[in-house]
This record gives sequence, C-alpha cells and structure tokens, in this order.
Amino acid sequence: MSRWFLILPLLAACQEYGYSSNLQTDVFKQQSRMSVDLLLVVDNSCSMWQEQDNLAQNFDALIDTFAAADVSWQIGVTTTDTVHEDYRGLLMSGDDEVVLTGPTGELDRVAYTRDWGFEEGVSLQVDGALLSPTKNDLFDNWCASTDEYSTESRGTPGEWNPTCNGDYAPSGTGDDNGPVAPGSGDLVISEIMAESSGLDSLCEWVELTNLTANTLDLAEIEISDLGRNSVVFPVGTTLAPFEPLVLGRSTDKAKNCDTPVDIAFAEGFTLANDLAILDSSTPDSDEAFSELVAQGTTGTGVEMGFEAARLVFEEPYYSDYNQGWLRDDANFSVLFVSDEDDQSPDAVDDYIRYFSDIKGDEAYRNPRVANISAVVGRDPPPAYGYPSCESDNGVGEYGERYLKAANQTGGLVESICAEDFAPIVTRLGLTLSGLYTDFYLSGIPDLSTLEVKLYETDEESSFVSELIRDEDFTYDVSDNKLHFDETQLPPSDYYIVAEYRQLPDSVTYDRSST
Repeated sequence: MSRWFLILPLLAACQEYGYSSNLQTDVFKQQSRMSVDLLLVVDNSCSMWQEQDNLAQNFDALIDTFAAADVSWQIGVTTTDTVHEDYRGLLMSGDDEVVLTGPTGELDRVAYTRDWGFEEGVSLQVDGALLSPTKNDLFDNWCASTDEYSTESRGTPGEWNPTCNGDYAPSGTGDDNGPVAPGSGDLVISEIMAESSGLDSLCEWVELTNLTANTLDLAEIEISDLGRNSVVFPVGTTLAPFEPLVLGRSTDKAKNCDTPVDIAFAEGFTLANDLAILDSSTPDSDEAFSELVAQGTTGTGVEMGFEAARLVFEEPYYSDYNQGWLRDDANFSVLFVSDEDDQSPDAVDDYIRYFSDIKGDEAYRNPRVANISAVVGRDPPPAYGYPSCESDNGVGEYGERYLKAANQTGGLVESICAEDFAPIVTRLGLTLSGLYTDFYLSGIPDLSTLEVKLYETDEESSFVSELIRDEDFTYDVSDNKLHFDETQLPPSDYYIVAEYRQLPDSVTYDRSST
C-alpha cells in the first residue's frame, strides 16, 4: 500500500489556486516515544511530613500519565540535606521500619537502613537468644540467615530463630492462660525478608514471634511501615505460645517463593530494600515510591536543594552509590518539593548551567531535554516576614530561587500549600512525556463535517479508529485546535488525520502541534 499521506499536502496546496473544493485535510504525527530521568529533591526538614505524604498519595497520577504516553522513565529521590552523611549526595533507598501497634499503644518497632545489608533471597533475623523488643532494634543483634527453606531463599519463616552462630535457641514453657491481648514485650518482630529472590514484593515477608506462655489474641493489632502500608489483624486471629507468625503478600507458595505465609498482607504492601532507582519495570512502583519519598523530618533545617541535586552527580557519590541513574538518551528533569527557599551557596544561574551541561548543548535549545520544576511557596508574601501560603498541610515560605530556575528552564510550578498535588504531577508527566496534546488546524472547520481518524503508520491500511469529538478529543474554537486530555493522547508516532470543509472566507494558516 502506498504512503498516501504524502500526497495530501499537494492537494491542500491546490486550494490556493482555486483548483479544488473547500475540503481540507490536515495530517499530524504524534511525537516519538520519550525517555525521561526524573530526580526528585524532597525537603526532609521538620515541617514536611504532610507534604511528603501528599506527594506519595498522588504518585499514581504521574505513572498513569507516563504509561499512557508509553514513556521509558526512571525516578530517583534525594533530600535537601547536604549535611548528614546518611543523605548527602545519595539517591535514597533501603530505609524502612516495621511497627506493631495495639489498642493501648506501640508494641514493637524495628527501623532498618540500607546499611543493614539485605542480600537477595536472604532474610535478616534476630539472634534467637536475644528475642526481645529492647534488643531487636539493634543492628548488632541481627544476622543473615544461613538456613535454606527453598531452592532460592534462605531464612527460618515459621520457626524459632537460631542464634547468629547457628546454635539452637530454646523458646520457653509455661501454662497457657490465653487468649489474652498482647502487652509490651509479648509480641516482637523477629525476622524480615525485604530483598526477596522472586518477583520482589510477592516474596517479601515479616515474621512475628509470641514470647509468652499464653495464646495471644491479635484482633485489632496493626502492622505498618514507613510508607502507606498498614494491615489490621481481623477478629479471631490468635497466636499460640512461643510460636512465630509469618505475614506475606500471598499464602500461595507457588507465588511467594515457597514461603509458609500464615496471613496475607493487603495488596501493595512492600518493604523498602536497596532499590534506589524506580523505572517502568518496577513492581508496585507506586508503593515503592511512597517508601522513597517518606524521608522523614529529621534532616537539617538549612535546605540546600540545588546543592543536594548537584552532589548526586559528583564523585564519589555517583560512582559509589548512584551509577546507572542517568541515561545518555533520556531527557532530564529535576523536581524540588520544599516549604522553604533554597539556601545553596552558589547563584541560581550557576546551578541552571550545571544541570543543563549534563545533557549538553541541546538542553539550552530545547526545554524538554533538561528542565527544573518546583512545588514551593509560589506567590510573593504580602509583606516581609509573612509566608507565601498557608493551608492544613502547613506553611510555605516564598521559594524565590526555585521559581527563578523553573521559569528560566521551562519547568512547572505549583504551590506547596495545594491540597492535592495530582494536578502538577499530571502536568509534569505530560511535559516530560513530550507528547502533543494540541493539534492546530490549518483552516476554520465546519464542525458538522469534521472527521478525525487515527492511523498507526502513514499507510492507509494502518487505520485504527475514528475519533469522536467531545469523547476522544475536544475542539477549541478560540485556538482552532484539536485538544486531547492526558488519558486520551494519541500514541507516540501515530498519525492523526482531520478532514473537514472550511467555512466560507476561512483563512488557511500553518501552526505546529504542541
């Protein structure tokens, strides 16, 4: 079949000499598939808890937009803290916690970091002779399991832990007066598989152990983590004396790496491990992101977002921790989320040049190649000493330096006080995807004759579907354009063909897609 689209410009040109009717055909080609590397710089100072949660809750909007646009994406997260070694120059990963809470308060908590050294397919377990809520939060009392429970995994799920030198550790004996509700010290977190050998989170699990001679009634006990994960045990859940209980994503051994799971987590429950770079192949990427963005509020109060982003690409941080993060063929974007202005030592223009130079000369000509966006205090304060904005999420100081960088690089801006970050996340996804949302017609159409069709290639035989006005797209009278929202974008490299009769005295003009 011939490439019939090639003759359409010739037919349209004949109209200028009066050789055809006022039938007009406009052919557009959607932008090619893009690759995007997004560095998210999150303020982790003491006032940022609500904003971090808001961002985590709306991450789905970004991923959905990328998926609709068929974008190859990577996301890394760092913080505005350039002082503490746990944050300085690092893409965040591996930090999480497991918390047990009962009706009367917290029962146990284990917080771990990337330094605990999770190995793929190997659990970390508390020394069986040191099981207690006052000892299981110390890294020195944990060790990598040496016991194999499947062909691809090591651990002792559902069994009393041995000591770290491999000896048998006796549990205990006594009369069972249960079931009773657990008190402080009765129920502990004893083993964690955060870096599974299978399909990541499907094979992750947590083991709890009853340290008492009584059957424990676990009704209304909640297990949660540092992200958005939480599970409440249903009424009727009990745990026998001195017995472990294993919680995982599935009770089906065919799916969970042959783990003897007693109770299944809610869908999406994942544990952070050494995953520092999320991409389009990451399972449960929304939950993994919520773990990364929940960086806490213990960072320094001197927020240096620009400097923190720069350090990610400096040595030794890039080679030792962040290698593989930046791809040569991908566009690059930095998103700053902070309720304070940047306090980095260098001028804003110096940082703009630094980030642009990462991608070369093209970044200076095309803002899609390298840009900076900001969720900060957006509006100038009414007077000196006043904040830029206030909301239930907190107070935002005017982010003047971040705003300057965003405006100069063609990035996006949203208020840190916004109740919902979904709009900027969606707009950011559209901008980074590079796909066109608007297609400008060359003539003013008689809408009763407007027909819009989608083709996979420039071959007539590649017809996909007819697009319906006000269902698949809208017509914008003021700008004479076809507009597609983020959920209905024509796929990359597809052709959009608009046929219509021009209104009398219509002026033919040429405008490109955006």
